[in-house]
This record gives sequence, structure tokens and C-alpha cells, in this order.
Amino acid sequence: MTGDELYECAKAVVSRVDFVRFVEYLNQDCKNNGDEWHNLTLDQFLAGLSGFSRDMSGYYKNMDEVVDVEEVTWKMAAEMRLAATVYGA
Repeated sequence: MTGDELYECAKAVVSRVDFVRFVEYLNQDCKNNGDEWHNLTLDQFLAGLSGFSRDMSGYYKNMDEVVDVEEVTWKMAAEMRLAATVYGA
């Protein structure tokens, strides 16, 4: 799956089942394309996850999406994990 396909997959998550499928795709991408991830180690990934989580209201604003970042959806959970692969802490 390409980066663009992962992005589209994250955007399409609406349920727990979709989220689980997305995380499986993300895990497979890590195995196949880990060299393209900026945050490959667990500590880097978690730092990216916390950084994006802290700043995600700006992300959604820049994407012209109106999102209540205090009410996390399955879609947002998927997007957070995808962002954690590259987001700088």
C-alpha cells in the first residue's frame, strides 16, 4: 500500500473494525516500507504521536476540516497513528 493509499484508508475509517484493518495495514507498511518512516523506533513513534496529538487542531484547520479534537473518533485515531510515523516531536 502506498503512502497515499494509507492516507485515504485512514480518512475512510468510521468504525472499530475499520480502525483494526487500518492498523494492520500500517503494521504491514512498517515491515515493507519502514525505511520511509521518519519515526521507526517505538520512542520516536510515541514522540510523534504525542506531538501530533498536541498540535492536531492546527492540522485539521489547515485541512479545512471542522473537528472537535476533544472528541476522538476512530478516524482521528487512525490519522493520529499515521501522523506518528513522520511527525516531528
